[in-house]
Amino acid sequence: MPWKIIVLPCLALTACTETKSPEPPGNSLPTATILVPLDNQEIKNGALFQALGTVTDANDGLDTLLVSWAVGGEVKCGPMAPDAEGNTQCDVSFGWDRTTISLTVEDPEGALGQDTVTISLIEATAPVVEITTPENNASFRSDELIYFSATVSDGEDEPEGLGLVWESSEQGLLDMSHTVSSDGAVEGSIMLDIGSHIIRLWATDTSGRTSGDELMVQIHEEAAPPEVTITSPEDGSTHGIGDLVLFRASISDELDFPNTLGVQWTSSIDGPIGNEGSDSPGTVELSTTTLSEGEHLISLAVTDSDDMTTTESIVITIGSADTGM
Repeated sequence: MPWKIIVLPCLALTACTETKSPEPPGNSLPTATILVPLDNQEIKNGALFQALGTVTDANDGLDTLLVSWAVGGEVKCGPMAPDAEGNTQCDVSFGWDRTTISLTVEDPEGALGQDTVTISLIEATAPVVEITTPENNASFRSDELIYFSATVSDGEDEPEGLGLVWESSEQGLLDMSHTVSSDGAVEGSIMLDIGSHIIRLWATDTSGRTSGDELMVQIHEEAAPPEVTITSPEDGSTHGIGDLVLFRASISDELDFPNTLGVQWTSSIDGPIGNEGSDSPGTVELSTTTLSEGEHLISLAVTDSDDMTTTESIVITIGSADTGM
């Protein structure tokens, strides 16, 4: 009848050592040795950890052995065969109620060998995330590819091992194509819908801790030239020589505030006659008493930040209506 072992749990606060079943006649016991982690090694709570071990057996082939890994008494890997050299590994994580790890080996006769290590658990830290570009509240067009960059780091995981998710307050999770380098630099790009977006980058490490950073971007419609309407004086009106002539126009743009638009009034006779900007409601005014006698083509050219210009013109006469040019 095959020999089996009943493995007793380690007493609290007592380091466990290699455990073997009674040696059956004619059969040597297999041995299990945990190489990593070491006893009392500091490991962060919840962090993904790769345990390494080796097993041997004097009278059975390594390919006939079965190994299992358990954390806190719960099997995490196996039963499985070791490799051709007797090595074995298992990806595990530890918690405050799971600070022991055991490697067990069983030979074909049912004899067992076991090694157990107790680690020293320390608290893990959440990732550090910072979006570095674009600037907060930057403006873009809906047809413009926006480039985002960020830096990420973590106390226990490499940057490439972090789970990264981009999110918009307007569009939800973003299908942003990004790259992560070994120094923690993150680069990505995407086009966004029209609106005010709070963009967030979330990073989650292997211990399940998540942190993020956010900024706002403004997305405007595709570029268009300014809108300009001269409202005063009337097109075709006549004014006396030396009279005060008040020019007034309304201006607007789909992106720029009216008071940031470039403004230039021009007379076909006197050349440039004024470039005073708009007030905040979008009204621009110019008054003059120095226009030369004759028929003037008065033009107002308005230029926005996209270097798009709109020009509106009217004709007025200075002097008698039949003066002409």
